[in-house]
Amino acid sequence: MILFTVLILGISLLVSEAFPAKCRTYYKVKPGDSLWKIADRYNLYIRDILRANPKLRGKKYLKVGQRICIPYKRRKKTKGYIIYRVKPGDTLEKIGRRFGVSWREIKRVNGLKSNLIRVGQKLKIPKKVYTRKGKRGRRIRRSGDVIYITYRVRRGDTLEKIGRRFGVSWKRIKRVNGLKSDVIRVGQRLKIPVPRTAFERRYIRKHRIRLTFLPVEGKYKKGAKGIDIYAPCGEEVRVVDDGRVIYSGDDLTLYGNMIIVEHRHYLSIYAYNMKNLVERGEKVSKGEVIGKVGVKPGTGRCALHFELRAKDGSVLNPLEYLVRK
Repeated sequence: MILFTVLILGISLLVSEAFPAKCRTYYKVKPGDSLWKIADRYNLYIRDILRANPKLRGKKYLKVGQRICIPYKRRKKTKGYIIYRVKPGDTLEKIGRRFGVSWREIKRVNGLKSNLIRVGQKLKIPKKVYTRKGKRGRRIRRSGDVIYITYRVRRGDTLEKIGRRFGVSWKRIKRVNGLKSDVIRVGQRLKIPVPRTAFERRYIRKHRIRLTFLPVEGKYKKGAKGIDIYAPCGEEVRVVDDGRVIYSGDDLTLYGNMIIVEHRHYLSIYAYNMKNLVERGEKVSKGEVIGKVGVKPGTGRCALHFELRAKDGSVLNPLEYLVRK
């Protein structure tokens, strides 16, 4: 039986596939991998990987443990530049921070022998980034695996508090902004280097998921993957959104009876069930009863294990998407 849970839960399966010739190497899929990540790792286009692995075409997910042929063809790196005219007060370091590029890179690209620049001088800035307006007018600049958010300091803020808010080291914020002390002032603008994956999870995907209730009422405890909700055995488990059941079974002992529902922008997982009341392929409506609370394996306690996953398999915290009444 083909398990959709292979990617979702990160359980390795031995998969043997026939690959075309001329593979530079083979890559073994890990939990959380996507074609984009693998292509970026080997400096390839996604289409190059699909051409070398025709069986991947039309597949929504990769399987953990699956071997993928990495072809010899490498993508060509584009050499795009924007021209910037030096203004009074500019330095290479300031210009670099403004565009999210290393000042050393600007110096190298322009063949400068010293750090001195003059007003009106034209400099080539590598087009490694793009900017756009984010939520609440925040300027967002993307550079590789880091996205720079321009944040305006509020009353009571400290570098440490801002770092915790964005999940970034306060020392890194200080370094990126060229601060000589830990003192910041209200209204000051700071660039916050947020990892791309964390940014997408927090600012791009978050508005697409809105939970108005949890699958069952009870005390919950957050774990590394989702939450355990402690409720009486036999309590009805309700699906949190409209969707389609893509898995219903008990193939994985660790999770007991489990149901996975695919929604428009994400997946929801319901495990430790006493009984599953839906079958794979069924369409379900928000609030519909799909199972009954069972016993958490190895504990003897009645509980429901509930998870949210992005379509690429990455773990999302359900509590972040729960709308408080």
